[in-house]
Amino acid sequence: MKGQGESRRKVLGFFWLRCVCFSVLAFLTLAYATYVLTPKHDYGICSMINYYRQPKDTVDVLTVGTSLAYAGVNTNVLWSEYGIAAYNLCSAEQPFWVSYYTIREALKTQHPKVILLDAKPSVYTRDYSKRGRTILSTYGIRGIENRIGAISSCVETPKDAMGYILGIPEVHKNYERATAEDFVFPPDNGGRGENWKGFIEVDAVEHHQRPSVVPTNVRRNMNERQEEYVRKLFEMCRDEEIPVMLVGIPNPDYAVDHTYYNRLWSIAEEYGITGINYNDRDLRFGLRYSSDFADWQHLNVKGSMTFSRKLGEDLKELYDLPDRRGDERYLSYEKCSQEWYERYPFFESSGEENI
Repeated sequence: MKGQGESRRKVLGFFWLRCVCFSVLAFLTLAYATYVLTPKHDYGICSMINYYRQPKDTVDVLTVGTSLAYAGVNTNVLWSEYGIAAYNLCSAEQPFWVSYYTIREALKTQHPKVILLDAKPSVYTRDYSKRGRTILSTYGIRGIENRIGAISSCVETPKDAMGYILGIPEVHKNYERATAEDFVFPPDNGGRGENWKGFIEVDAVEHHQRPSVVPTNVRRNMNERQEEYVRKLFEMCRDEEIPVMLVGIPNPDYAVDHTYYNRLWSIAEEYGITGINYNDRDLRFGLRYSSDFADWQHLNVKGSMTFSRKLGEDLKELYDLPDRRGDERYLSYEKCSQEWYERYPFFESSGEENI
């Protein structure tokens, strides 16, 4: 009887071991399949995946926000001219609910000296995120709790979240467009390589005029969920003792944004948050609306340099940011900057055919 009991236990043990191994293998297979089928656009998943490759505690300035931020905050200029170690952790049309979970995840490996928060989401009126934006903003998050939290915040009901949480149900149709590059992990970040710091060039020129805005103290109410999450974001950073710098990035559409920004700035003041609205007409730093924008919202390469020079100057004045140039731990920043300037040798004339 004793021998039969031991034999039964061994059989049962092997059975459960096989179940565990099968479950692990199935999970890894599905996770990799989801990765392969997820679009590797640099404006979303790539910047998040690449963030995990940064050495621990080497990001001094973390930029979080929308496409205005990843196209405007030129990390290469901040490094080459000020020695600022900055990383753009942004995604297209990123709402504050995604920014909140993005920062929560980012603080697992970095403790930045300041977080730059893009003000643009204050003008977004949708209660939830579009399908494509949900995928690009959340599928790069590695931490299960923050990934699920970010996904759940993007949709209206838990039922709506299940397909995104499982991953592959939302991207399985992409197999028709998959290429050999989609199988490579980690992604090549739009051809920029592993040293990339999240800045995305918008290389075009579109002529605009400076927004005609009559300054007013009128505050237009933000979307309730945007306000809820920006407050949670401010409170989280306060608890982590990380200062937030609220940034209004220059854009020709600012006349539409003005009253929403007034409301956001009033909320920031409640938390003692510093903010600079670079759309302010009194701020003169050489930006030209006739040549420095790629479209109705985004700075082009030339504009990003002009803006980032001013931003770097203000960051140095407001915060105790060390010059990291020459420090071996920050060699990837130097490589990133060198590679970028080699790639854009005519950056002062963005839009030329030879760029």
